[in-house]
Amino acid sequence: MLMDDPRDWKARISSLEKAISETEEMMEVVRDDHADEVLAVFDAEMTDEMATPFEAIQVALGDMTPRQFLKLPARERPSSIPKPLRKMKKRGFYQLVKETMQVDNCIKVLQALYDFAGEGFTFFMDGYYDKKNLPVAPQCPPRSVMRTLVNQVSFDLSVIQHAVNQRRRHNGQVTEQGLAVAMADHLATMALGMAVDEGFLPQDTTVITYLAKSVRARLIPYYDALLISVAYASIQNGVHPTRDYLALPHEIGHHLYWNGRHPQSGAELRDLLLQNAAKAGITAGDWRLNWLEEIFCDTYALLLAGPVIVLDFQDMLDDDMSSHFREDTDKHPIPEIRPYIQTNILRRAKDDDGNVIYAHECDKLDENWRNWLAKHPLQASYRPRGTAAPMTGQAIVDALEPLITAILETVPGFVPTERDYTGMEGGNDLAKLYQEFQSNIMPDDDNKLVNMFLDGNGTEEELASILDSYSEISFLKHIEEVVKKKPDQIDSAEWLQLLRSFGWSSEGPLGSGGLTSNGSSFSLSVARINRNKDVLVAVTVLNDISCTLDLKDTQSNQTENIYCAANNTTNYTFKNVGSNAGRIIVTNATTAVFINYPAGS
Repeated sequence: MLMDDPRDWKARISSLEKAISETEEMMEVVRDDHADEVLAVFDAEMTDEMATPFEAIQVALGDMTPRQFLKLPARERPSSIPKPLRKMKKRGFYQLVKETMQVDNCIKVLQALYDFAGEGFTFFMDGYYDKKNLPVAPQCPPRSVMRTLVNQVSFDLSVIQHAVNQRRRHNGQVTEQGLAVAMADHLATMALGMAVDEGFLPQDTTVITYLAKSVRARLIPYYDALLISVAYASIQNGVHPTRDYLALPHEIGHHLYWNGRHPQSGAELRDLLLQNAAKAGITAGDWRLNWLEEIFCDTYALLLAGPVIVLDFQDMLDDDMSSHFREDTDKHPIPEIRPYIQTNILRRAKDDDGNVIYAHECDKLDENWRNWLAKHPLQASYRPRGTAAPMTGQAIVDALEPLITAILETVPGFVPTERDYTGMEGGNDLAKLYQEFQSNIMPDDDNKLVNMFLDGNGTEEELASILDSYSEISFLKHIEEVVKKKPDQIDSAEWLQLLRSFGWSSEGPLGSGGLTSNGSSFSLSVARINRNKDVLVAVTVLNDISCTLDLKDTQSNQTENIYCAANNTTNYTFKNVGSNAGRIIVTNATTAVFINYPAGS
């Protein structure tokens, strides 16, 4: 079939790999330009014998430390220094160095992407088209796997390009975009700190932010890094953060959920969460597991940043009222009652005497949400997916108690035992929560190695490490760790799932309606095959028009195998009349949406 010609895939892969290489070369120019500006600030020049710009600066300054030099007025600095750089103070220098470090991090992420994707492309080309020894599921041809990998790599390439372009300088000065992502970088790194300090993430975990339409976390499996987009609306001149940045801790939670490991046992965090949930009686097929990742991310943000997270989420829902406000979109808790789930989580933080730390704030936040809705959601009726009958909001919140307990028992070190924030100071003005957050000032002294350099301290090896850290993750090793079996035993349908989720996906604090996380719905067709084994249902995309699914699970002794492939545009609905639960996976090029369904639904 011409649509699946291996020569076409080889050409596409070759072009994509060339685009990555070209991007890397262009990024190196940006990094080198930044490094040249670091030198120019101090009127220093590199020689072939010097390993880093920092060595050249020390030679140029002699007995004066860089910190002392940056305190000099512009008129006392060499006139050969470009005027914008001649005026640079410590804060501006910190900005320049951090930009340089982040561009360098982007290059390393891109190198890791190139190697990771190259290993995957080679594996699939060899297994599907040359040796033809990889299992192919009916209605799920190799081209679906190839297209998915190409799309994933292309998406990440685009994100990394954005991240670097927004850190370019204009006439030797930082841009508004550069200031915005610097603030986001700082706050995201702070949000990452709790997980790193507790040992759940490596010390060298990197966060790279960039500006886009909205807040999203891009999880990647090939490097210890998290790519987070922040809204262009967050741009604001100054050293104080806007409330838009409050979504960052939740996004950090997604990275932790997929990449965290227990500091002693090394066990994967998400496995521990599932094990503790199972001990609480929440097992496969339970509707509460649909929300586990999102509730975990909310928990991380709440324990880190306190009550202001709830207020920000309430305002976010106010700004983004959607058609599924009262609906369970499968992965995200029902928006209308989610703020109550959040205050319930926050009430679990108590002092040594058993008193709720933020009791007053939680009460006022609940009141604020109830007044805004002009009704009491806890008394209203909802239908979480997978439940036999509608439930009241209060019943849903109560049913989540064991899941919240399981999360907190998995990460006990995250739970505060004293107030970290002033909060509302006993008053009733919720705006004080924002005021406290926005009183934070962008620091200019938070990098140990840069401080060592400014004070004329640090060995060459230590200073060189500012731009020297790289860890490579194997494509096949990553997959083997995820599924606990050899990659050559995985069929094409499971590859679709693996390539669109399991730490390679886009996540956000708010879900969207229907079956996708981006508001699109799909045209699908259905084929039923092999009814004797447990298999997840995979759905592939034909085009972006509206549809539903029609699948009937009629097996009484085990989950029926159903595959969905894009062959026509017939619309369907779903009904399970069997005795076992199952799960549907609906995917597009970059997103996988999971729909768990109970028996007899």
